[in-house]
Amino acid sequence: MKTLRVTPLMATAVCAMMLSLALGSVSAAEPTIKKDRTLKVVVTLDGAQEWKNGIQWTKGKTSQRYEISTALRSDGKLYGANYLHLDTNTRLAIKTEYLRQQGAEKIKEAGLDPHSPQLRQEISRQMQKEIYACEGDSACRGQTNNKWAMIMAAAVAPDNSHIFEQGEPRYLFYFGYPGCKNVIHAQNVIEAEGETGLGQEVKELSPYKLQMRGDSAGTPQEQKSLCEYFSVVIDTIDDKMYVENVNMPSARGTAVRTEFGKTDRRDVEIPNAAPLQAFVNTTLRGPANFSGDARETLSLNLPLDGNSTVLGHFTGEGKASLTWSFE
Repeated sequence: MKTLRVTPLMATAVCAMMLSLALGSVSAAEPTIKKDRTLKVVVTLDGAQEWKNGIQWTKGKTSQRYEISTALRSDGKLYGANYLHLDTNTRLAIKTEYLRQQGAEKIKEAGLDPHSPQLRQEISRQMQKEIYACEGDSACRGQTNNKWAMIMAAAVAPDNSHIFEQGEPRYLFYFGYPGCKNVIHAQNVIEAEGETGLGQEVKELSPYKLQMRGDSAGTPQEQKSLCEYFSVVIDTIDDKMYVENVNMPSARGTAVRTEFGKTDRRDVEIPNAAPLQAFVNTTLRGPANFSGDARETLSLNLPLDGNSTVLGHFTGEGKASLTWSFE
């Protein structure tokens, strides 16, 4: 048998090839971490509804569309537990430990003594002082509450670091941040016609008509608050996402109501259909794909205009759609 002579040049080439393959396999195994992502959600509803109360009646319809888009940011660290775990008790324990770890650093930043016997009282005092300084600004109050919730967790919660150490590092946490780029667009049209009357024993009916139309892009305060509202978790192994509750905006516009021969017109905030919020949250609670769409038929058995004082029976249904992406 002829023996193959390995020259130094061949040995170098083989080593280079093996190193290249090894580096390639490591690179393929590591997840690509994108620290900045944008969550976009678009929800629509088209439905019809009827109302009856004795001889009184109305027939109505609605067309609604809501779009939100907001930027979120991750610290790029992989955690061993899901901040938005589907089990309520487990999620609470994970959140508490995460807040405790974040708060330990913020205690130092706030110039507090972590070993002081008066630590809790000092935290409460400074928190109230900062909340008062917000002067009613809801976004400022939210930021302040989050900051001091972390600090208080660090002061009172036991060290449960094992929660993150017992699992394989696989979860990325994304949170909103001040000054993010976002979009809010809410559209809502509600129309109803029928006959209504006065008193408990209605004997005479009067024509009834309602028109509500709204198309708005959110107030500066709502846009500011949206920047810090959302939390999203990515499972880098399963390639799935978990989204904390999605708060759909309300459209602002006008309501024109005609009854008993009089017409009233006013500026209003038009509520979205009650079951729409639950449909969105249930779909995105996870595990969900990074993008997708969903369809569902919803029961519309509550007044579309949000007037809960109206007696009688509401029936109807609406076709709802949801599209989302986290890119």
